[in-house]
Amino acid sequence: MGTGGFQRLVLSLVVLGSMAGMGCAGKSKNPAVPRVLKHPVPADRIRPLDSGSGKVVRVDARLKFVVLDFTLTAVPQPGQRLEVVRDGQSVGELRVTGPASNTMTVADLVAGQAQSGDAVRPK
Repeated sequence: MGTGGFQRLVLSLVVLGSMAGMGCAGKSKNPAVPRVLKHPVPADRIRPLDSGSGKVVRVDARLKFVVLDFTLTAVPQPGQRLEVVRDGQSVGELRVTGPASNTMTVADLVAGQAQSGDAVRPK
């Protein structure tokens, strides 16, 4: 193969390579833009996290204290006041006393009542 044949071979490889690259680039115009989901999650299944809310996991009615779980939010500081909510209604008031461990803390029942499963949120 002469010099002219070699140059034509290189030129044809460059042209084929650029055509192959254009074919791939045609499928995704901008790779930095994320793809849109074909079937997005229905709006009724998306729930934002309620900031500062926790849950009553144990109640000692005789000593008037509760154990609270704040798995999805920060554990409140001692002295902070919380309201106890059941079925959308405020049914009690708590004062965080501690001790706290991981996602759990202890609070005194200041007013009203509390049951296991009740929600708590900052007052």
